[in-house]
Amino acid sequence: MISEGRTYNESGFKMTWTRRVFLQETTGGWLALVLAPSGYALIRRWLGRTIESKTDVVDLGSEEDFKVRSSRTVLFGDEKVVVARLTDGRFHAVSGVCTHLGCSIRLEQSGGRTEFACNCHDSRFDLDGVNLSGPATSPLRTFNVVLHGRALRLFRSTRTNG
Repeated sequence: MISEGRTYNESGFKMTWTRRVFLQETTGGWLALVLAPSGYALIRRWLGRTIESKTDVVDLGSEEDFKVRSSRTVLFGDEKVVVARLTDGRFHAVSGVCTHLGCSIRLEQSGGRTEFACNCHDSRFDLDGVNLSGPATSPLRTFNVVLHGRALRLFRSTRTNG
């Protein structure tokens, strides 16, 4: 409880607001503000590497469902995957989650360049998920898009990018 510059503890005793109390409380608050997001990011990164999806294949629909020069985010089990169709009709699929801090990934096509980019910190990845620039130091997980009859299917890739 605060009253005219004085606080009361749980027992109801008056505590004088001193410089020492102020510094202790504000230092603790600032540490929490700095360490909590960092801890969250580290735990998210660790969990992302230890939890694997049990899904082996996802049906994406027909080839006509994907417009040329567009992308779509789909779920592969619990994992987001960005599936992109390029001008030449080829498909590329990478994890829809950036390896830096877990933000979403988008397809970016400008100036004759086609690449994947992070929405938060602008990390850049080539079409095979290899990081080109930005704070991300690890490549994106890749997936295979296979035309099976008239249906497109998404498979976990056996390629490694690092």
